[in-house]
Amino acid sequence: MSVAHEQHDDVYRLHLTSTAGRAARIGVSVYVVRGTMIDSGFHRARDIILEARAELRVDGVIVTHWHEDHAGNVATLARRGVPIAMRAETEAMLRRSPELPLYRRLVWGRPAALDANIERFEPDGFEFLYAPGHSSDHQVVWDARTGTVFSGDLWLGVRARVLHSAEDPYRIVESLRRVAALGPGRMFDAHRGLVRDPVRALTAKAEWIGETIGEIERGIAQGHSDREILANVLGGEELAGFVSYGDYARRNFVKALRRRSGGG
Repeated sequence: MSVAHEQHDDVYRLHLTSTAGRAARIGVSVYVVRGTMIDSGFHRARDIILEARAELRVDGVIVTHWHEDHAGNVATLARRGVPIAMRAETEAMLRRSPELPLYRRLVWGRPAALDANIERFEPDGFEFLYAPGHSSDHQVVWDARTGTVFSGDLWLGVRARVLHSAEDPYRIVESLRRVAALGPGRMFDAHRGLVRDPVRALTAKAEWIGETIGEIERGIAQGHSDREILANVLGGEELAGFVSYGDYARRNFVKALRRRSGGG
């Protein structure tokens, strides 16, 4: 387990990685600004999160969505009486504690089910904007005071082709445009860190996904197979798709559009 610390003016970043995560070149960030912690990291990093809560004088936590790398310590913090703000759907998922694929358990660990009462957190100066697509409960955090958006897993890079099996590219485009319309001057991505030109980055991703949707839809209409579309439009599958047995894969982009067209 390791953590890298960064200070960006008023925003403190903890970039967390596990041993398996370093091998896969993936980590996740927890941000602290004005006593508010945004996301709680993965469960294996719970000691780091608890230390940060004390040292950075965290008053409460905002959770962007239920995935275990973002909400992995909600149960631990709730048991200690830390106030938490999250969507009702997020809380319901954490209480249900759904089974996770093996690769996700290896990278992030399996968090305990949420079994404590939640003290509601109402942070001053922050707004929550529903931004589904990556997950049905996904929200971003908007700090109008500084023109900063904490985007969770909304962005993840302009040409990120890999999707979880439940993601919805159409809703991602809608959410990207909604957040870009806020006109943020800074954006903090949960995996990429600080993004200095967020309007351009968000718009570019919305446009790229929109163009890619069009190409895939044309392939479906022309009767091409998923394998043909995957190769021709997305450049074929990548390692993550095989390691995750298709749960986190480029092919999910095609499958999501195929479902929308009624073809699967």
